[in-house]
Amino acid sequence: MHTPKKNISCITLILVLALGNLLRAQGADTPSTNTGLDLSGLKKELAVFQGVIDTTIKENLQGPFPVLGSTRGTYLPDYGAVFNLEVNAYLIRQLSPFDLKSHSQKELDEAYEKMMSRIQNVKGLIIKAIAEHGNSINQLKPGENLTVVVYLFSARGDERRPSPSQIVLNVKRYVLQQYQERKISMEDLKQNIRIIQY
Repeated sequence: MHTPKKNISCITLILVLALGNLLRAQGADTPSTNTGLDLSGLKKELAVFQGVIDTTIKENLQGPFPVLGSTRGTYLPDYGAVFNLEVNAYLIRQLSPFDLKSHSQKELDEAYEKMMSRIQNVKGLIIKAIAEHGNSINQLKPGENLTVVVYLFSARGDERRPSPSQIVLNVKRYVLQQYQERKISMEDLKQNIRIIQY
């Protein structure tokens, strides 16, 4: 049987533990609220650039479903803004129950060449969007990054030929500011955009 003294000790222990958990939870919230960013404004800026990327690709890349889904962007503290999208890079006659004839070597060759050309086109379109609108994400610090990751949908029939599945384009915001202020040329900007494809 519990004595009143033991009950008071148990209640006190429970209150101390609850208070400790509450203080830890409040402490965990502190960094996210003290970022110095207008998160609502940042969200709008990311949404605008997402729309720029989607519109640029859809209006300039020929073929059905040039963008699979919509571009999505996020902000990573101390890194910058990252945008992801998937592009349909490979166009070839679709096999169906009404057309089961397999692809000829000529079709495969032409589809591969078109795919590589489309990939180059996508890189150029993303660079154009970055140049014209990348600096509009005003809350990025000069040393932070603007990164666009393009996933390439490529349901190819010929696996012997190499082709990338991703392109990553990355630039520092201060470079975009210099370009916008006409301190550097488009060629200088392109030299400062790091491109990795694999």
